[in-house]
Amino acid sequence: MNRRRFLKSLGVGLAAVTTTGCGETSSSGAPAEPVDFPLGLDLPFAHGVASGDPLADRVILWTRVTVAEPGDAPIPVRWTVARDPGMRDVVASGTQEAIAARDWTVKVDAVGLEPATTYYYRFEALGARSIVGRTRTAPAGAVDNLRFAVVSCSSLWSSYWSGYAHLAARDDLDLVIHCGDYIYDFPDQDELIRSRNGIFDTAHPDFRDWLDLGELRRRYALWRSDPNLLAAHQQHPWFIVWDNHDIDEDYGNELDTPYDDQKSTTTLAQTTQAFWEWTPSRPPRGDGSGEFLLVEDGSYPEPPDSLLVWRRLPYGDLADVFGVDTQIGRPGHGLTLDAGHLPDGTPTLYGRGQFEWLTGGLRESQRGGVAWRVVNNQAWFAPADIDAAGLKPLGISRWSSYAGERAALCRELRGGGSDPLRVRGTIFVSGDSHGNFASDVVESAKLLPDYSPGAAVRNPADGTTPENVQAGFVRATTGNTPELDARAASVGVEFAPSSMGRGGADETVKRGNASSTFAQQVAGARSLEAPLIGLNPNMQFLEWVEHGYGIVDLTPERAIFEYWWQDKLVPDSPDVLGLQAVTWAREDAGASPAPRYRDQVDPVALHGLATEATRGTRRSEPAPGFVGRPR
Repeated sequence: MNRRRFLKSLGVGLAAVTTTGCGETSSSGAPAEPVDFPLGLDLPFAHGVASGDPLADRVILWTRVTVAEPGDAPIPVRWTVARDPGMRDVVASGTQEAIAARDWTVKVDAVGLEPATTYYYRFEALGARSIVGRTRTAPAGAVDNLRFAVVSCSSLWSSYWSGYAHLAARDDLDLVIHCGDYIYDFPDQDELIRSRNGIFDTAHPDFRDWLDLGELRRRYALWRSDPNLLAAHQQHPWFIVWDNHDIDEDYGNELDTPYDDQKSTTTLAQTTQAFWEWTPSRPPRGDGSGEFLLVEDGSYPEPPDSLLVWRRLPYGDLADVFGVDTQIGRPGHGLTLDAGHLPDGTPTLYGRGQFEWLTGGLRESQRGGVAWRVVNNQAWFAPADIDAAGLKPLGISRWSSYAGERAALCRELRGGGSDPLRVRGTIFVSGDSHGNFASDVVESAKLLPDYSPGAAVRNPADGTTPENVQAGFVRATTGNTPELDARAASVGVEFAPSSMGRGGADETVKRGNASSTFAQQVAGARSLEAPLIGLNPNMQFLEWVEHGYGIVDLTPERAIFEYWWQDKLVPDSPDVLGLQAVTWAREDAGASPAPRYRDQVDPVALHGLATEATRGTRRSEPAPGFVGRPR
């Protein structure tokens, strides 16, 4: 709860909220059975289809077989890949068995595909067909444009997920990157916006923390019963890493519950097992190399070590996408990471193996002539505390407690560590803190006495509601001149496009004053944003009310970052472009109206660019729509 500790430190009180319900319990106090299972579509493919972790010649395909009365016998499932949405031009097919040990999920590594190509796929079992999905392989060689969506912190209870519907409607995305907290273990007490079948009752397994592996798997089924998430998976390949709520093995709720004294039987191995079962993710090999386990025969790609999630997707000469894990080694999971890459006594989030894999991979990518390095990263990496004034770090991001390792990674990028190579073009895409954030990447704000960005002013763009005018704060100038790169200490940029619904500063302000109006809650959020961006010179944009997703549009010359917002309280909320920022691949100190220096992020307006939504250089026909609603 870093965000709440931070807000509480600024005097924002946290008031308790309770709900009541009519859930049933057994004589032992455990949840009563049976409880109806979350379904999104007709049986047996009630949780749709998904794809992920695309390479140039293959992609992971996913579905689940759900039947009214599951037995013990395996269920044969046929899969088919075609070049057209009508599934006539078939290029690959096969059969895999759904079994109880894998929670009846099917995952296929479909091989023999062409690079940078859109494909369509479906499954057949028990005389029925799934909806058709659309996916796309990664490119190989020269690439002129890539478009990634960025999502994080997607709580079903906190939002109507209009953003997922808008993502599904896009026809020019190469990948959806999810930065963690894909599912949630419990609802926030100040964000009770919706629940399945209107059940706001912590005696129900769809409205409390999971108690065992069965309930954990059910949580994924609940998420995949939402039509907007179903559609977003149907239309695009995904690249997902986990965070704390995905793999939390301990039981606990913010809301009052009859099971507060009950201990969950869920283990860390089970939380990661369920992740690999229910996400279209390709497991890495078990040797800690970060290299993929490649399955050639159509069989289920079982993870050799379910605790390993860091891996890398190459996208031709334009980008390498790295997925990291800064969660599983945190205190509470019972693991001890090797910190041999750091001075004695310095704590580690990565562990030595992952740190060396990441830094070595970033350098290899740079030496290989790849333009951009995109790191799918859980928590805000750049400093985000009011420590420039000499105050104690306030814990907005977990990296406040791991500043030594952050500094070590920055040194490696700068070429002052184990290798003299200066790594350029590194982009961290991040989640966790539920706020909109753009930043230069530096070791520490208080170590930058000569760091000179422009003054912070209100964002000229409004949010999604009438109350949220001039949403957040941006820099008025770059702070640079043709003669002086005033932000040369930066080694990369960070793009964090808020959460897909989990609450920001306004919700927490409301918790401290339940009678406050939304306008007062927005004003409270502004009063928190102003000192943060004012005292942390690496920050270039901060807004802590709006929610949604982001778009990263890459070319060999620049990367554009778009913050897309939706009113999370309103179903089918329209898409609003809240800010556009840019970082450059090449330096041009003489550019007008502002110099262009690498590894710095600025609002596009500071470089004379209009704020206009980007569009990709290609279009792909969508997969046929499905008919269904949550059940």
